[in-house]
Amino acid sequence: MTSHDAQVAQVALDDVRRRRGQSHAEYVRYGLSRPYLAAAALLVFAAFASFDLPNPWGGAVLLPGLVLFAGTSAVYARRASVRMPLTSKQALLALAFGLALVAAFRLLSGAAEAGGVPAPHAVVSAVLCLAGVVVTDRWRAVAVARAQDKKAEATAH
Repeated sequence: MTSHDAQVAQVALDDVRRRRGQSHAEYVRYGLSRPYLAAAALLVFAAFASFDLPNPWGGAVLLPGLVLFAGTSAVYARRASVRMPLTSKQALLALAFGLALVAAFRLLSGAAEAGGVPAPHAVVSAVLCLAGVVVTDRWRAVAVARAQDKKAEATAH
């Protein structure tokens, strides 16, 4: 391999890294876009707040909510300009986030009920959904900036 071949190979490798950074930034930007976050937050709110309804309707929104979430996810995946396979790390992170969300909801709604808050499930679900949207929006900005920094590093080499 000549020095010219090595230089061409390095330029190609740098281009691959730069494109990977661009793809990752677009994947995060689209996946955590505000409209998608708002739709997910509304679905979670409706499912959690439905526990305040009298029986037999309490929690009855869970199944339609899951169907709507599956439909929203299918539309999201179909319209994505960048498609990346779901890694086991991402799946475990999503599972951990979902379990933490349910645990926080149960804990806080129990405390709200004990405190005498009217419609405790609706109040707690609204607080959790708003907090989730704010935190995820800020995390998206950090993740996109981090991906763009990786892109800049690849370009600088």
